[in-house]
Amino acid sequence: MSSTLLLSPLLSVEQCRDYVTEADLICAADYSPRRAAEYLTWRAVLNRHLGSVHSICYDSAGAPSILGSSLHIGVSHTVDLISVVVSDAHCAVDVERKDRDVARISSRFLTTEERSLCHRNEELVALWCARECYYKLRRDPSLSMLDHIRVKSLDIAAGVVVVVDNRSESATFTILETDDHFVVYL
Repeated sequence: MSSTLLLSPLLSVEQCRDYVTEADLICAADYSPRRAAEYLTWRAVLNRHLGSVHSICYDSAGAPSILGSSLHIGVSHTVDLISVVVSDAHCAVDVERKDRDVARISSRFLTTEERSLCHRNEELVALWCARECYYKLRRDPSLSMLDHIRVKSLDIAAGVVVVVDNRSESATFTILETDDHFVVYL
């Protein structure tokens, strides 16, 4: 399996213009400036990587795909960074700022077992990314983040996290740690 992870800060409309469709520009005009930057940036970064401009469509689960292509994509963004994974197999990505305060909501998404994996807020953020990434990968709206998805192991230093669900399916994700972000992807 071949995959590529693409990361970019948010770009301006002008920086994206040559790498998006006219329909993308029209659609982005209806968004807030920040939302437009997110929307256009990931498309521009993807198209620049692919070497030509492609139209994006969405599947029944709401996941983006490249119209007319056998490639799979996953997309995520935070306030200052977008991430796109491109693969010849199903893929997913999630990105979060390390300083995001997830401790206050952790009781709604962490089990006691998972809490034992986390000793600081940054680990909670990485765990949250892993759960989000797994949910995106499975594209199954019947999966509950709290009731069905579990992080079995988290090793930030090794860059690996293993997630399972109540059907005994699992996935091993890569964790990329930057100065300010965690990116979890497959």
